[in-house]
Amino acid sequence: MMPMPENLHVEESRNSLDITYKWSKTQGYILLGFSLLWNCFLYFGFISNMLADDVPSFVLIFMIPFIGVGIFIFYYGLTSIFNSTVINVGYDNVTVRHAPLPWIGNKDVFKHDIKQLYVKEHIHRGKNTSSISYSINIVDKGNKDIKLVDALPNAEMGKFIEHKIEKFLKIENRPVSGEYNG
Repeated sequence: MMPMPENLHVEESRNSLDITYKWSKTQGYILLGFSLLWNCFLYFGFISNMLADDVPSFVLIFMIPFIGVGIFIFYYGLTSIFNSTVINVGYDNVTVRHAPLPWIGNKDVFKHDIKQLYVKEHIHRGKNTSSISYSINIVDKGNKDIKLVDALPNAEMGKFIEHKIEKFLKIENRPVSGEYNG
């Protein structure tokens, strides 16, 4: 039996399995702080001066992507603080929902389309740094790879969730090409 990782809550009955995990509040606070600095710098450093003077409109248009980045980082920070992901395995399907704030990645997969589940490692390389995240993927009956949940902070969480879903759906665990085995 695998130990349950921190930050997971599991409710299992005869007819359903609910796995819930909270997003990273630490990451959310860092993103919120950065976005507030970014947005204040944009407003007080550029936009307020542009609005006060008669600046050509193309200069304001040039600022739109920078404003968009600031808004996105702020919203992502809020979702990291408040959101949870709920994986529900029911009689007919597996659903993934991110709430209470809307976010991409909600899924509905019919139970009978699932051939295998597996955990995949993602290495994100920057100029001087790298980070690792994990996803739970599904191989469907047509051998198509479908990402069920991504951005998991560690492999143990992914393996635990994979094991719980496979056990509940009575899917025999088999190796998959590209599966994380660390």
